[in-house]
Amino acid sequence: MLRQGSHGGSGDPAAPGGGTASAPRPADPGILQAWIGATDDGAIAVDADGLVVLHNPAASRVTGLSPETAIGRHWRDVLRLEPALNRDAWRVRDTGVPARLVTEVLCAQGNRRATEIMVTSWQDESKRAGILVIIRDLAVLCRQQTAVGSRSGFGNLIGAHPLMLALYDLIGLVSPSDAPVVIEGEPGTGKELVAQLIHAGSGRAQHPLIVFNCGSLEHGDLEGELFGHGRVPGRIEAARDGTLVIEEPALLPAASQSRLIEVLQSGSLRRMGESRPRAVDVRLLATSRRPLESEVKAGRMREELYYRLKVVRIAVPPLRERLSDLPRLVEHFLALHAADSGVTISAAALAMLTAYGWPGNVRELESAVRHALALRRRGRISRPAQLGPESFPAEVRQSEAHVPLVIGEPGQAERRMLLLRALAGHGGNRSAAARTLGIGRATFYRWWKDAGLGTFPGRA
Repeated sequence: MLRQGSHGGSGDPAAPGGGTASAPRPADPGILQAWIGATDDGAIAVDADGLVVLHNPAASRVTGLSPETAIGRHWRDVLRLEPALNRDAWRVRDTGVPARLVTEVLCAQGNRRATEIMVTSWQDESKRAGILVIIRDLAVLCRQQTAVGSRSGFGNLIGAHPLMLALYDLIGLVSPSDAPVVIEGEPGTGKELVAQLIHAGSGRAQHPLIVFNCGSLEHGDLEGELFGHGRVPGRIEAARDGTLVIEEPALLPAASQSRLIEVLQSGSLRRMGESRPRAVDVRLLATSRRPLESEVKAGRMREELYYRLKVVRIAVPPLRERLSDLPRLVEHFLALHAADSGVTISAAALAMLTAYGWPGNVRELESAVRHALALRRRGRISRPAQLGPESFPAEVRQSEAHVPLVIGEPGQAERRMLLLRALAGHGGNRSAAARTLGIGRATFYRWWKDAGLGTFPGRA
């Protein structure tokens, strides 16, 4: 029986009507067990010795292990986190202070799942403390919060630029089908998030989402890992009834590409060393940092495989093409990674970030925000309420602004981007920025007010 860790405190003796309230009866343990079995959230209970004593079916989506396999094993072999996070989670047993973690969990099958984890303490009947871990699979959260009516984001994708709105619409249209999809985009744009959303919005969402990176193994190991070998199933079979994401399919050797074509055509596969075909029901998604059409032209990818995978093509835009989303992304990463609330970014720093080209896209922006927060926490710079330009990495600070030519009256998002980039290019000098943009001071102030940018930074 699970019993939450108790904390001191007195009840309210005054009952309505002037009577004395009796002590509330503890909840029937069966209620807790019923909830654990029915909820979409994963639940793992760990005893004082670090052994898993409860693992509900929902946790299997994240750990990749069945409850029968997980129970009795050491919890760190079941819920595979970074060592530092392991220590933080286990410390809750001693402190009794619940902890919240947002991190990736390495599944038994080798792929990673983005999760939100809540850890609290509990006591067994002998008063020995352990931890109870509640796991929210963010792919499931994306499915539950598909942002209908909210156009500032979709699941874990953030942005309101027209390119992103078109992306959200396409994800919503393609998710319910079983059609193969090619997802293309530069590194760091969020291709893996798009794949998670497609899986989460499909009829296969309760089944595995398996990710296979074709560049992670030597050719000799790759075929066995993907198609299976002898009595050992491969990643395709591990994704049975679910979704298999193949990262960089153009890196597959020619023989493996031919075998994959056979799987797509026949719905069956042969493990290496076997002649008997095995039926498989798997939806295939492919992600690539380069357009796969160019890989076909270069001879690295078979044309037949390309067209079988590219029933639908989704292009994830780079950050430099949707810079109007940058302030919203910065706010999101500050909220996600700032240990203390109330940390903001100065207008001068935001202008600098907008002027940078972001070759690493959203992933690089998140790293830059974390860099600024880390320096601030370690006291290497002052600790203001706002993060200034000096907080960010050197390559971002040294960026040069390229202000595009203003033709006509740009929209609000475009005005915001132009203003910030122009200011960054002129060290905050508003007069010089207005001249560069080809507008007067009055127009400059009107744009600034309409864009909701607040107090003017820098010099007049």
